[in-house]
Amino acid sequence: MADRTPIEVLVFACPDEDAGTVLDVLHEHGLLPQSPRTGLELCRGYMQAEMPVGSSEEIAAALPRSSAWQVWEDPKYEHLGQVFLHHPDLGVFRADCDAYGRAVFSGDEVDQMVSETGGDRVALGHLTGRTWQVALEALRSANEGIVVQPGTAGTSSRMQAAALNQLTGGPARWLPPNAPGLARTGSAPTL
Repeated sequence: MADRTPIEVLVFACPDEDAGTVLDVLHEHGLLPQSPRTGLELCRGYMQAEMPVGSSEEIAAALPRSSAWQVWEDPKYEHLGQVFLHHPDLGVFRADCDAYGRAVFSGDEVDQMVSETGGDRVALGHLTGRTWQVALEALRSANEGIVVQPGTAGTSSRMQAAALNQLTGGPARWLPPNAPGLARTGSAPTL
């Protein structure tokens, strides 16, 4: 039997038309406690205490790219955990993590990142996942508690749209010039 570890998924924003897909992924991986499903609650932790190590990658690959989410698995024995952060504008950030889903880096990795960026906070934020954390936290503040019902086009989209528009036009769009995504603003957010 393979090593097993806890896995958690948080969805921060999801278009109504993709809620069914997200719920199917959660159900398929044993992360959805209720059946029949009643809706996708944004910013709620969907957990499973005993999943095979490495399952977080499979779950992250199955979640829609139109949604904003975080998937992580806890470290187990000699394995660090894995965290996947996704925002539709930024793409996916992947790193080793601790039991709280926080990215961890070795001293050599930190030295390499500082050397590559010259210590620039904007570029370091992109390499360490801080850029995704800022974007997802803004969505959490705006969307916590919203329940997205599959098959009900437009119901929750209006509520989520304000947060997404804030991200696409505001300081959370700050990234280094070589970052994936759309055009960037030049000013860094307050961290």
